[in-house]
Amino acid sequence: MTKGFTLIEMIVSIAIITGVTTLFIANYHSANRRTDLVMTAQMVVADLHYAQSNTLSLAKYNSVVPAGGWGVSFDKNANAYTLFADLDAPGTPGYRQFDQATEGNTAYGARRVDFSSDIRIEKLTVGNNLEYNLANTTFLPPDPRTNIWLNSGATSTSLQILLVEKETGKSKTIEVNFLGLAEVID
Repeated sequence: MTKGFTLIEMIVSIAIITGVTTLFIANYHSANRRTDLVMTAQMVVADLHYAQSNTLSLAKYNSVVPAGGWGVSFDKNANAYTLFADLDAPGTPGYRQFDQATEGNTAYGARRVDFSSDIRIEKLTVGNNLEYNLANTTFLPPDPRTNIWLNSGATSTSLQILLVEKETGKSKTIEVNFLGLAEVID
């Protein structure tokens, strides 16, 4: 009797190894996508906290402390957000708007973050369940008092940012409230 494997045993063994490898790779890619979504949501929360920290520490922008504090501007259409310095003092014209040219200059400390092509801002929703394309959250010193401004000029007490992973449809919601609490809520 000859020792060794038959052709059928070899084919079955290779098929089993191939099947297990395919399952492993598919699960790896799925887990990697979930991790990207979670990391992106946590990065948004970290940048909101960074804006608060800049406000509390009176961080300078182009050698001046921003009169309106620091904030984060979300743009659904551009699928991006910008950490910016609000140069306009409360009550002055332009205070509620974010101006990319003057307040979002990366050479002075601002930062623009474009989401990867796999993750998009699905919704920017305020406390009354209205959706907007643009929303700014600013932190006004010295408290820092939290302000949520919408592209309509209205204000709100909370903002929810829904991020969606395009391929799987999985989502994460980030909420910022009037107290400045920013967290991933699901």
